[in-house]
Amino acid sequence: MRFAFISVMHGATWGGSEELWSQSARVLKKEGHEVLTSVVVWLKQLDRISELARQGIQVETHPPNQLGRARRVREKLFYGGSKAYNGLKRFKPDLVVISQGGNSGGFDWARICREAGIPYVIIVHCNSEHWWFGEKVGEANASYTAARKVFCVSESNLDLLRIQVGDPLLNAEVVWSPYNLSPARKPAWPDENQFWRLACVARLEPAAKGQDLLLRTLARSEWRDRPFELSFFGTGPDEQVLRRLAETLRIPNVHFRGHTSDVAAIWERHHLLILPSRYEGRPLSLIESMWCGRPAVVTDVGGNAELCIDGETGFVADAPGIQAFSNTLEKAWMRRNEWQKFGKAARCRAESIIPKDPAALFCERLKACAAAEFTQMRG
Repeated sequence: MRFAFISVMHGATWGGSEELWSQSARVLKKEGHEVLTSVVVWLKQLDRISELARQGIQVETHPPNQLGRARRVREKLFYGGSKAYNGLKRFKPDLVVISQGGNSGGFDWARICREAGIPYVIIVHCNSEHWWFGEKVGEANASYTAARKVFCVSESNLDLLRIQVGDPLLNAEVVWSPYNLSPARKPAWPDENQFWRLACVARLEPAAKGQDLLLRTLARSEWRDRPFELSFFGTGPDEQVLRRLAETLRIPNVHFRGHTSDVAAIWERHHLLILPSRYEGRPLSLIESMWCGRPAVVTDVGGNAELCIDGETGFVADAPGIQAFSNTLEKAWMRRNEWQKFGKAARCRAESIIPKDPAALFCERLKACAAAEFTQMRG
């Protein structure tokens, strides 16, 4: 079979949304299928894209969606029309996989597929109540309803998408994304010594990840003399403003650790994950912390509360607001002597609901979609 993966990104760096399509592309190529990928032009220089090419996967590029109006019209005519159409036509895919970082971005590609009679699926990696389609709701509805499958990474994201397009989307289902550690690795519970280490593992982008809510909470008087250390793991466009905010609020023991590829090593030293997100898909950092036996404090957005059970595996704030989050973090602190117990429950929950090879499972779904299309065409 022939599979084409189209990655539609808004940001300039590799994110968790890229793991599902890229790992699936490698699995399918290893199985002997023909695979093409098209990525935003600035991603082609990344080692991960180069590795795909070394494995025999055909790599092409396309321009970003966020362009000036004049350039967007020109690029759409060239890239979104003849080049994209001809590239897909030459490759003759049995299925096109359009991977969106959010609830939009791939509609031009979906239209090309419809016009060329090429079957396609769409992945929605994140959604927000602030993202509505406005006058483009017709285009969104056409893109999603014509897809062979619409894959969302959480039930919450899917429920919201159905509302946003005004359609039940009977072709939609939930899929898991790959995570960056082996479930077999179980870090021991860190030494406490009455000193608690908190970790916020997310890209440094408060509009999505809400790190400002965490800093503003820790600036409150009750936290001034508490024995804790907070580490931010990740990079992002708002690192400098978050550093300045931490300094301005005079919060002690706050560290910016940057990106690390050894996720389990984070949890060898830290007791609690904190994700004060304003919107989410289903965060890999929460999945990874659960496999490592650590509790979490999260907000009830995206798939957070589908994973974290309040009062059992962690603590869930009702909303991503300063008061709700502050109250929840306070409740977690008052029960810090139970964190290890919550962490064990989180590990048990991971073992019961999280697949150990999400990419392989997703590939089976893709092959089923392609096979069903082939059978329909022959019939």
